[in-house]
Amino acid sequence: MSAILPASGTHSPFISAENLAAALASGNVAVVYVAPDAGPAPAELVPGSIETALPTHYAEPGDPGLGRLPLPTPEAVRRWTAEAGLSADGDIVVYDAANGSAAARAWWVLTWAGLPRVRILDGGLAGWAARGGDAAPSPGQVTPPELSPIETDAIVADLPGYRLFDARTAAAYAGDGKQQSHLPGAISSPAGIWQDANGRLLPFAQRQALARKLGLLDDDERPVVAYCGSGVAAAYWIAAVQDLGVKASLYAGSWSAWSSDPARLAVAAPA
Repeated sequence: MSAILPASGTHSPFISAENLAAALASGNVAVVYVAPDAGPAPAELVPGSIETALPTHYAEPGDPGLGRLPLPTPEAVRRWTAEAGLSADGDIVVYDAANGSAAARAWWVLTWAGLPRVRILDGGLAGWAARGGDAAPSPGQVTPPELSPIETDAIVADLPGYRLFDARTAAAYAGDGKQQSHLPGAISSPAGIWQDANGRLLPFAQRQALARKLGLLDDDERPVVAYCGSGVAAAYWIAAVQDLGVKASLYAGSWSAWSSDPARLAVAAPA
């Protein structure tokens, strides 16, 4: 089956509600709702949605050393996606009813597990409800993005060797001033600054300017690592910079794993 959605890796992995509506009319796309927890889903979902939950389908049980939402194994993901009728050669659109972070975590996990044609519904459920007229989907050959996780031990072993970006809110990054509140050397870049007031991805030019201001487009060979509280907002951050040519590893353990060791909190004073 030929791809009907914009190619991931060379394009942004986001899809507009209008393009999703057109894709649904063709009958060649699966839609997956991602709940932040095991609670009930909203009454009005995108038609035909498969219901999933972030802690059940896109994470393993929390562990102090691994964080609140450790990554599941690729095998576990492939098992439940096969049972749900999702395949590696099919187009998949994921969405949530909040700020897009849960959907972005689903995009990251599914792509990493071997389903390369996953897109994030820009604006989520609210964007779907507010969609305008029809739009023609952009055809293209899908190229899976290069997604990779990174573990705490690797960062500890070579802290200066990575460019760390903190996707939490500025307040979480700053902390209370009593102890280290973010990874040493990390730059604050909240996931929300990559969105407009309606929760949609900023236009390319604005994101490019933002990335340049953050130094993301500098000639620096150190690997980029994105983290947050538990590897959810950071997944949105990674999705937001895909089409800018920025390759970032996801530190899924994030602050919840890093802060589990009191010795690490004494590495540096708050910046």
